[in-house]
Amino acid sequence: MVNIPRLVVYTTDLQRMTGQSERSCQRLLNKIRDMFGLEKRQLVTVRHASEYMGVPVAEITRFMEL
Repeated sequence: MVNIPRLVVYTTDLQRMTGQSERSCQRLLNKIRDMFGLEKRQLVTVRHASEYMGVPVAEITRFMEL
């Protein structure tokens, strides 16, 4: 089976990266959406999170694979 990388960042991914609570990571996702002008229904991509947090894409995807 081929491992296809995910494009979307979820609350649990941010929790693994930051060690923050679920609610804090939900707020972080909302801040990222605000920065990029995304609507509530739109998903946050790895690139959005990378740019907002100043963390390389490779580091973010590493936490998503756990």
